Amino acid sequence: MATLPDISHLKINHFKVFEALIAHGSIQAAAEVLHQTQASVKRSIKELETTLGVTLVIHGKGGVVLTDIGQMFETRMNLVLNEIQRSVDEIKQIKNYQDGTVVFGCSHLKTLKVLPDVVERVQKKYPKVRISIHEGQQSELMPSLQIGKLDFFIGILSNGISFEEYVEEPLLTCQYCVIARKDHPLAHATSLVELRNAKWYLPLAVPGYYNFLEAIIFPEGQGSECSILRGNSIAVGERLLLEADYLSIVPLPMFNLNFVKNQFCIIPIKESLPDGHYSLIYRKQGFLTPLAKLLIDEIRIECGKKVIYRDNKTDK
Repeated sequence: MATLPDISHLKINHFKVFEALIAHGSIQAAAEVLHQTQASVKRSIKELETTLGVTLVIHGKGGVVLTDIGQMFETRMNLVLNEIQRSVDEIKQIKNYQDGTVVFGCSHLKTLKVLPDVVERVQKKYPKVRISIHEGQQSELMPSLQIGKLDFFIGILSNGISFEEYVEEPLLTCQYCVIARKDHPLAHATSLVELRNAKWYLPLAVPGYYNFLEAIIFPEGQGSECSILRGNSIAVGERLLLEADYLSIVPLPMFNLNFVKNQFCIIPIKESLPDGHYSLIYRKQGFLTPLAKLLIDEIRIECGKKVIYRDNKTDK
């Protein structure tokens, strides 16, 4: 039976050095970021590899590259480091509630007006709290949630998520619509069939809500002139819609934003698109810090107040 390596002499610094080396790509860059000498960085990596009995990185002219074992080790190591940082942050928050950090992910940040309201309220009450928001689709942000870099995520979930690992709480529902620039040739179309030859900019997402939508917006299949470009950049999407006559699908509440109202229009199709159901999700095995719990509670309260707008009427 193989004997497990003795790692008792390793320190957090060994893992921090490895993390910096991978993040910045070279011994020199890692040393500069960590304010250490290159010799010290090399020594830490050598000690780590010797202790584990494996090669974690390969050094080349272009920098360092992870070995297969290195890639596996990095994933586990990040999880451990993030949990340690979370524990330290939690202790600080318990000692001083106003001192701490919360990091969460969100899709369609500009649509979810509840979030700016909540963040402003929490920061006003606790001025020293540091809140970071990462905007992106679930497919982009789930790895960060999985390894503990994010406290929680808010967005539309795909069917592939495992709820054995995560807690899901429904938050709010909103209607979706097809948009185009004002004066677009198809701005007055009344049916999806009329849009089958259009150019579309759709989110880059794993199988789930947007793939389901794609099956709906082409009831008779894509036209011969149809093209679909995928991406998650709001800035790129805006330019494509304004300058290249692309169409897109967005949450209806986005039209509460003045810059959207001034430049875009909703195409009045007769078909209804399925509603988007936004949920809060966090790891079952992860411990939410006091500040993360506070922020989540405020989000729950705010979502309970909100009214979803549909066809210029309010649903109570």
